[in-house]
Amino acid sequence: MSLRESAERALESIEPAINPRKQTPEPLPELPEVVQFDYEYLPVVIRDYVKDISERMQCPPDFAAVNTYLMFSAVIGCKIGIRPKRRDNWVIVPNLWGAVIGGSGVMKSPNRSEVMKPLKQLQIEIAQEIHQRNTQLRNSGEESKLRQAAKKSQAKKMLKNDPAADISEYLKNDSDNSQEVETAPRFITNDATAEALGQLMIENPNGILFEADELIGLLKSLDKQGQEGARAFYLTAADGNQSYTIDRIMRGTNLHIESTCLSIIGGIQPGVLGEYVREALSGGAGADGLLQRFGLMVYPDISPKYEYIDRFPDKLARDTVNDLVKKLHDLDVQAIATIGEYCKTPYLHFDDVAQEIFIEWLCNLEKRLRSDEDHPAIVSHLSKYRKLVPALALINHLCDSEEKSVSESSLLRALAYCEYLESHARRVYSYGTQPGIDAAKSVLTKLKKGKLNSPFTVRDIYRKCWAGIDTPKKAEAAINVLLDYNHLEKVETFTEGRPATLLHWVQS
Repeated sequence: MSLRESAERALESIEPAINPRKQTPEPLPELPEVVQFDYEYLPVVIRDYVKDISERMQCPPDFAAVNTYLMFSAVIGCKIGIRPKRRDNWVIVPNLWGAVIGGSGVMKSPNRSEVMKPLKQLQIEIAQEIHQRNTQLRNSGEESKLRQAAKKSQAKKMLKNDPAADISEYLKNDSDNSQEVETAPRFITNDATAEALGQLMIENPNGILFEADELIGLLKSLDKQGQEGARAFYLTAADGNQSYTIDRIMRGTNLHIESTCLSIIGGIQPGVLGEYVREALSGGAGADGLLQRFGLMVYPDISPKYEYIDRFPDKLARDTVNDLVKKLHDLDVQAIATIGEYCKTPYLHFDDVAQEIFIEWLCNLEKRLRSDEDHPAIVSHLSKYRKLVPALALINHLCDSEEKSVSESSLLRALAYCEYLESHARRVYSYGTQPGIDAAKSVLTKLKKGKLNSPFTVRDIYRKCWAGIDTPKKAEAAINVLLDYNHLEKVETFTEGRPATLLHWVQS
């Protein structure tokens, strides 16, 4: 007779005495609620654009709003910043990191592609203009070479007839050699190593946007052993205005980047995100705050309702955003910004009213961060709002105004949006701050579908290699949750062999 059979027989005889009354199972915790999106968070000039795309694609406006902010972040880059304090030399560059979270088929990638069209179109137009100028320059150079060759030929003829002839005028080079071939600026890359990103930043001093269709690929690649240097580069590039020098044998030495400015946008599915968050917050990877730098991280509820919509895109809204993207690219920084004596980044300040509001908000934030009321991961995430709030306020201001100070309304929108973003961040970090919830739900689903028989052992779970419960540690975390919420009862039996622990499913 097997150990399991012995334990089950022993249990049958003693279970009534041990468990005369079963407790009622309690519902397992759901994901935390999130604040619903409000178009009032956005600059007036882009609201119709976000609304039109969201309605036509029948996906949450949360997605289009994040993608639109990242588009502006990429085109502004590090050409202008904001000094949140009046006297301090603390400068913030409005480069952002964002992630849209949703299951497969909720239009994450198509939405991003639709939103980013103005930026990609601008990149194409600029490249075409530069190509035409380079072509004219090359043609002019070829013409100059032919003329110079003709002069030398004429000089040779003169010397042949008269060796003492003055040919100095024929040897002068009258072409303009000061012009150089231009390189078209890049706004977006989809796949690049850290070294390649560094080279792109040297070629594009204003910064670049990394657009990842599946963000988990980038995150996991930076977790791998041997990628410590790449991870450090990304962390530096998140600031947007820090210098960086690359010295690599294969790529040369002293490759200096004056301002490492990187924006990131991508999509990610809840399942893989949950697994990543749990691993990142369990120690080791993730302790450096890489994940927490994704300030624009949204995880909205997906409506079960669907409405078939077939209409032309809102041309006025699209043209408005096209013009806005071009305006931000051609921003006359000299006319609106202050250029400090010891600051390489031109900057704006808050106006008087906005400054008082910011001081009050920052003081309250610092008190929260020091209160020890939140999980360390959430504290780390909220600490990045010191940059996020002024950065969003600056973008809002540049979209809606041409004044030289960031207004109260721009700051208030940023503060409201960040309150909304915090609720989404708490939903994301619940995967790590409440470990075992998803795994417990997975075990409960297996029991209901008959894929796991009751009673069972912890080993019966992880040896089947089910996703999310495929290790002893994950299986035990799931069991502990189910025991806490009375979905399981644990019975230890003692036979002639070693003691056995069996877990019984308590059905409501």
